[in-house]
Amino acid sequence: MSALPAGWVRTTIGAIATLENGRAFKPSEWSSDGLPIIRIQNLNRPEAPYNLYSGPVSERHIVETGDLLFAWSGTPGTSFGAHIWRGNTAILNQHIFNIRTDPNHIDLEFLRLAINQTLDEQIAKAHGGAGLRHVTKKAFAETEIALPPLAEQKRIRERLRLHEERVRLAHSNLSAAIAAADGARASLLRAAYDLTLLPLDVRRAYASEPYVAIRDVVTEMSYGTSAKSSRTGEVPVLRMGNIQFGELDWSELVFTSDPDEIRRYGLTVGDVLFNRTNSPQLVGKTAVYRGERPAIYAGYLIRVRCSDRILPDYLAFCLNSPVGREYCRLVKSDGVSQSNINSRKLAAFKLPCPSREDQQRIVNSVRAGLAQLAVMTGHIERASILLDRLYSRIVSAALSGRMNTSDNHDEPASLQLERLLNAAAADRKRDRIFQTGTSAMAMSVYEILDGTQDWMSAQDLAERFGIKFGATPEEIEPFFSELRDLERDGLLLIESVLNDAGLKISERLRLREQS
Repeated sequence: MSALPAGWVRTTIGAIATLENGRAFKPSEWSSDGLPIIRIQNLNRPEAPYNLYSGPVSERHIVETGDLLFAWSGTPGTSFGAHIWRGNTAILNQHIFNIRTDPNHIDLEFLRLAINQTLDEQIAKAHGGAGLRHVTKKAFAETEIALPPLAEQKRIRERLRLHEERVRLAHSNLSAAIAAADGARASLLRAAYDLTLLPLDVRRAYASEPYVAIRDVVTEMSYGTSAKSSRTGEVPVLRMGNIQFGELDWSELVFTSDPDEIRRYGLTVGDVLFNRTNSPQLVGKTAVYRGERPAIYAGYLIRVRCSDRILPDYLAFCLNSPVGREYCRLVKSDGVSQSNINSRKLAAFKLPCPSREDQQRIVNSVRAGLAQLAVMTGHIERASILLDRLYSRIVSAALSGRMNTSDNHDEPASLQLERLLNAAAADRKRDRIFQTGTSAMAMSVYEILDGTQDWMSAQDLAERFGIKFGATPEEIEPFFSELRDLERDGLLLIESVLNDAGLKISERLRLREQS
């Protein structure tokens, strides 16, 4: 661990701040008016819709403009992170901490930067599966950060704000370049469908020729297997997710070893795979199987085998063109969350059918254009990655005192930390006095178990939650709702308590330790 500059001190998040967890809401509690409920998606995507709540709410769950929030549950790389709340008064949902500290000693924007610099550490010590993980309150509170004097915190914050603005502008320009590449790809595929990639005199020769329906130029259209696949096996089963940007993606594969399935649904070079079921935006995407490896195809795909009149690549380019995408949009049947295009509707799609020689000229032009666009897109994506790495190094240098932001006249952070710790101790003493003379403010199930850090009987937990003898089902339901949420999210351990005869007499509970 590198030495800190003069005036800096190492501390933990829990030493300089208190952590208030959000409230668990049932869908039945949402309303058409009231305060917005801040969920993790609202922190990561400002355009995400809000649920509203108009009922009573504890003061500790209220969020005001400028509060520092930390999402501690979700998918690594997308969900975790600290954010300054820029909206109006709102209510905090579960799985988010409101990080409260004294602004006279801690700059919240600096603390946000410091916390986000520890995200890799947070994710590493989170528990749960690969897709959904959780950071415990104890582990988060014990996370170490380097704390400079308050004046230097503000200087670092301002220095990094300028860099952050430059990075944001650069990312905006890179996003615009990606959008331009996508537009160029769509124009190229449109030109393939319109035959404008052919010389003018050749194109004029086809002007009077009628378009053909797919049914007139193919020999077979068949649905894939509906059998259950496995994570291992002899032959890959291509699914809708394996069609990406007009090509087959051979990652995230499932397999089969069933010889009947392999024989019936085996693919041959030149088979065109059409995605018949997917989201409204993605249904209809198409790719050509080129024999990369033996494979079969799943039921959400239609295998199309071309006759001698049409080249597989030409057909796929036409289906992926703006004209083909618009046709899919018009003929799809929409379900609750997915859309479907059956083989009859696919067979009715009409397209120009020049000679095979001219189709090959179009295919060659499209391939060359797509290859150039792929190179350009690759450069843009690498530039975006390098930009993030550069900014991360700048932040790391700033948060370790290596950006020449120090001033010998600053009050040492150790004195600020001492005042914070003394104030926190006084608050805890005042809370104990308050709770012995009056009823303690209600706590969530998570907060009760997190404070205990040990097994607790279900009866004791219910009593601590505030459930009294004779409580109505409506009064008990919030307690069980929180338990269900904790168990669903993998945060809760439940163990049966047995008597001497081995019969279950009760249950005890605790939060799951990090793995």
